[in-house]
Amino acid sequence: MRLQIVDVATVSDIYLKEASFLLRITRDHDTGIERCLIRHIASGREAYVQGGPRLDEFVAACLLDEDTPHPADQGETGA
Repeated sequence: MRLQIVDVATVSDIYLKEASFLLRITRDHDTGIERCLIRHIASGREAYVQGGPRLDEFVAACLLDEDTPHPADQGETGA
């Protein structure tokens, strides 16, 4: 599976760590509300996609790959 994530504010790619995840999407048939749960298999941490501070912590700790240099980042001046 290939997944591309883009920061819509900066139009730049966001890179994820290599890991295994469980993605569970459920729908309440009475209300029509969908909920999306992401579980990081190695740590057991999970977050609902609806947002909030736990989602930010989950993404930073389990998803983002901040340590690997990426070709698109080479030579950027920040201007």
